[in-house]
Amino acid sequence: MSKGETEEKSVVRTIRFTKSSAHSLEKEAAETGMTVNALVNSITRQHYEWDKKAFETGFTSIHKSVLKALLNEVDDKTLTRIGQEVLPASFEDMASYWFQDSSPDSILNAVRMRFKFDPLTRTEVTKKGDEYTVVLRHDLGPKWSVLAEATARALTRKNFHTEPHITRGDSVITTRFRADSKKSPG
Repeated sequence: MSKGETEEKSVVRTIRFTKSSAHSLEKEAAETGMTVNALVNSITRQHYEWDKKAFETGFTSIHKSVLKALLNEVDDKTLTRIGQEVLPASFEDMASYWFQDSSPDSILNAVRMRFKFDPLTRTEVTKKGDEYTVVLRHDLGPKWSVLAEATARALTRKNFHTEPHITRGDSVITTRFRADSKKSPG
């Protein structure tokens, strides 16, 4: 069990798989060092925590090469504007939909959820007192970093009422800020 997860009681169910599906599950479980049960639970959790919600909120999948090509055709000024004007609203919508709450901490939880199951991105959100650190690692190139920095800056300003300190590299964006407890709920 990973940090932050709570232990849940198990329910025993009998599920029938085709032979080919059972073989695929057994093979993948062996390759990843998991049990078939753990793998099926992981797949089910991903479906309910991301796949189903992503579909219902309008996400679409495109190949990494297509996304990178699109990003590379857009100038940094336009990416910054999109990061400031379009993406923050999508995270607020995700928080409202997933958690029925668009508080700053729910928006950060939406950021966690958005990147939890994405093989091209990884995110870590840590909080010590009223200090936050959000690290986004990705495999989408420097243009994605421009977009992510603008989004992080806009979300922090709007929801935490403070100016973040952001460092941006080609594949990592680190955002640090102290929440203004007088203005920021949660």
